Amino acid sequence: MLKTYPGTKDTNMAKAKTQRGGGAGQNHIRVRVAFLYRASTYLQSASVSNLSAKCITNRTIQGSNHGSPTQEQAQGSETVPNDKTSTTDATGESKQPHPQPTQHVPVSKLSRQLASQLRGVSLKSQLRLSRDIKRSICKCCDSLLIPNSTCVETVENASRGGSEKKPWADVRVVRCNSCGYTKRYPQTEKRSLKLAERKRLKEVGDDGRTVTSQPTTAQLPAVHVAR
Repeated sequence: MLKTYPGTKDTNMAKAKTQRGGGAGQNHIRVRVAFLYRASTYLQSASVSNLSAKCITNRTIQGSNHGSPTQEQAQGSETVPNDKTSTTDATGESKQPHPQPTQHVPVSKLSRQLASQLRGVSLKSQLRLSRDIKRSICKCCDSLLIPNSTCVETVENASRGGSEKKPWADVRVVRCNSCGYTKRYPQTEKRSLKLAERKRLKEVGDDGRTVTSQPTTAQLPAVHVAR
């Protein structure tokens, strides 16, 4: 029987450390982040669909009030187009068409609140969001960015020659309609390969074998060794 002396540790009583699973403790956080993003997207898409439905109903009402072109011709109202922007009626007075207002989709407050909670959960738990999720939320007002609805996307190229000569210099510019915050994303997929990668591709032959620049033994000149 082994004796233990004071001041020494018993190696037999040591407990084995339990190994934690890789990121298993953050599964509920990932599920919560995914739910918040889906809910925010659903609420914002619902507001966009409601606005489009209202625009369609307004157009149909305006069309029914003005009447069809065949009915106007039967009533005797003749209109002669003078140019692309003005029309002339029977009295001879020119009328300018009313400019159509730009469509601005309001951001849902509940959708913005859920997106703000999503960002707070990721920062507090130190969980990295995916690139698509980060770029779809405004960093200034936490609005969900939807192209042609809540944000405007354009492609800029300030280099000489533009996109025709230097397509790798294109920059995608996203501007939020709510706060006016602008974010620029370089289009890295259009850039050329680095010099090291181009050299490596040159060394690889058509058949897939690597081509070495060193000469073989058959190409070396014969050397006579003096005895």
